[in-house]
Amino acid sequence: MLEIRRGTAERSYENTFFREFAENLGKMFEKYNIDGLLIANSKCAVESRLQIDALLIANNCICLIDFKNFAGEIILPKNDNNFLEGKWVTKDNIRVKGGNSINPYKQLTVQKSRFSKVYKKHINENIYSEDTANPKHTKKIICFQKPIKLVGSIPSRDEMT
Repeated sequence: MLEIRRGTAERSYENTFFREFAENLGKMFEKYNIDGLLIANSKCAVESRLQIDALLIANNCICLIDFKNFAGEIILPKNDNNFLEGKWVTKDNIRVKGGNSINPYKQLTVQKSRFSKVYKKHINENIYSEDTANPKHTKKIICFQKPIKLVGSIPSRDEMT
């Protein structure tokens, strides 16, 4: 079963999309008999800069999820060495930013670092030893609300298999 906890997003389309996302994910968790917790639009009391659209915690998996409201072709940076700092653009040359970051990948990389620090400093000491996780293994997921086609590739180190 998927337990869902949510706050309220600043943009109404994010709230609408989250409801749809959570419903579909809940059905998948039920179908495969998976337990998990999905938290959306929450505020971190110990690190105000930790801002995640959704946090998914399941057995052996922690995922930071960022929602983007784009459609069509998304053109990624051309090589792996520039992926973190490169621009993502639509075919109409509209930049796909990640908060204050140059792209969503950079945004989630920064948020993952913040999450890791919070986990090590505030969470790890308060959970049962058998329930601990390695925050370095946290997955970063960018979820587009509309159909997209990626032009270019994601570095192999970040592909989910």
